[in-house]
Amino acid sequence: MAVEIKPEMIKEIADMLDTGMVCFYHKTNGELEYYPDEFRNPGFDSELWDDVINKVEAHYGDYLRLEGMSSSESFRVMESFISDIDHIPTHNKFIDAISRKKPFRHFSDLLFYYPELRQQWFVYKNERYIEFVKDQLEFE
Repeated sequence: MAVEIKPEMIKEIADMLDTGMVCFYHKTNGELEYYPDEFRNPGFDSELWDDVINKVEAHYGDYLRLEGMSSSESFRVMESFISDIDHIPTHNKFIDAISRKKPFRHFSDLLFYYPELRQQWFVYKNERYIEFVKDQLEFE
């Protein structure tokens, strides 16, 4: 059975995951807890997050754990966005950017030269992250 969470909470979870957090949704009271994902933020200062970490660990079974996209999932989102770019020369520039080493960096750098696409990207990525969160919740 899928967990029912309000759209505003799903959006907040998506935003937190996108910024490198791992989220924990309390199944009973609906509270959201989060702290930096140690795999996406190696070396983060866990002392700053001890209260939240201890709270979640003490009642781990009461929470749903929600994690961010893997790099391969994020890459597929980028590819999907690029596939919707109709202007062929621009499309090809983005394909080239993600075909090299450090594709995320090259993609991000290239977006600065296309402010309209950059804005579309943020909307698109946010929508994909919301879908990603909903997919995780369906498995719970």
